[in-house]
Amino acid sequence: MDATTTTTDTAGPTPFTLRVTAGFGLLLLVACLVATGMITLGDAIEGDGRGGIFITAGFWALLAGAVAGLAALIVPRRGLVIAQYCLAIGGPFLALMD
Repeated sequence: MDATTTTTDTAGPTPFTLRVTAGFGLLLLVACLVATGMITLGDAIEGDGRGGIFITAGFWALLAGAVAGLAALIVPRRGLVIAQYCLAIGGPFLALMD
């Protein structure tokens, strides 16, 4: 006789865990938005008074991270949460490159 075993364990995080992680990612996005704004103001005072292409790219990365975070709250996927965190951290780094 064959004995079959079934397990209900999931290989990845639960949807609730992904939603909580995405919620904390939105808080990280707000902190990164403040940091990017401070970097932009510092560059405007010390530099030529206008933002460059990397500052614009930093703010667009934060916007894309917010969209990914909201999508991760609606449809919890690991890839969306990873993209949200990467874009959040990428925003200030792009602004620093200017």
